[in-house]
Amino acid sequence: MQDENPKGCENGCVEQDGVCCPKEPPWPAWVAYASTFLFLPVVVMALVVLAQTSVWKLLGWLLILWAFLVPLRLLVCARCPYYGQSCPTLFGKLTARIFPKKQGSMVLGLWLDVAAILALFALPLPDMLRYGGVGALFLWILLFTGAFLAIAKTACARCPLTFCPIGKAGGLAWKLIDTLWEKALEKVRR
Repeated sequence: MQDENPKGCENGCVEQDGVCCPKEPPWPAWVAYASTFLFLPVVVMALVVLAQTSVWKLLGWLLILWAFLVPLRLLVCARCPYYGQSCPTLFGKLTARIFPKKQGSMVLGLWLDVAAILALFALPLPDMLRYGGVGALFLWILLFTGAFLAIAKTACARCPLTFCPIGKAGGLAWKLIDTLWEKALEKVRR
């Protein structure tokens, strides 16, 4: 639930699902454009490959994408404390044009986002291999995980919504990358 200036939060903060959030977005406005730009090649590659391999999978993928972009924004973005403001995905401002502000928990919507993101990633995997071999499969994995990791570093790392499963996954991924990088550097220094 969202509550303005609840008992546990300082003045100028908003509580969302038990977390105190500053009223002003914690990330710069350019993050929204960068994250959108990073996912465009993912969408284009899925559309091109699925259009060549399976019209039914293409329709399924488009349906999942639509669910992610429209109804799930009602469950997540319309409840977000940054509704109508700059956010890491451009949905903060866009959702305000589509849906009125809602009260309530974002948690279910965030977990449904995870399911949609995983389905958008997994559904084309066999078709990437069938269409373009190992190279296309590798490119798909690289584009998708690269976009996710970039967003996790530029947006999730600054987001106060610590209950978000996407932010938690991004944080864990970057901790693993940082650990592996440090170990590689140690070996080089020896």
